[in-house]
Parts: sequence; structure tokens; C-alpha cells
Amino acid sequence: METYKFPQFNVTITDPSVEVVNVIDNIGQKTCSASVLLTTDTAEFGVQFDGFTYVDSWEDSDIVDWVNEVELPKYLV
Repeated sequence: METYKFPQFNVTITDPSVEVVNVIDNIGQKTCSASVLLTTDTAEFGVQFDGFTYVDSWEDSDIVDWVNEVELPKYLV
């Protein structure tokens, strides 16, 4: 069971489903931001992660992997 704590929320979020809702691509800088929805049985929490970088292009799965493997672990408690 995964539990997360984000500074903008006064609760811990336990075992949420994670959905990447929106990706903003800065083509000139080759960076992306991802809007992510964390959903539990009782609430939904929206967070944004910035800083995904790429060389030529990216696939949806690259963003999902970055969210799950790089960004979300930063907020594990």
C-alpha cells in the first residue's frame, strides 16, 4: 500500500489510483509538465509535476513512467 504526502494538502493519500490527465509540452525547451489526478474512495487530488525532459520526442508511456517512477516516489511517506 502506497501513502503519499503533498505539502499543499493537509492529509495523507493512501493507495490512490493515478491518472495522467494532461501534458503540456514546451517544444522549444523540450520539457513537459503533467497534470495528475490521484483518486481514493473518498476524495480526488490534483497535482502537477514539472521537469520531464526529452531529446527528440516522447510517448504517453514515457510520461506515465516518469510520473510513477520519478515524481510520485518523492512524496512517499
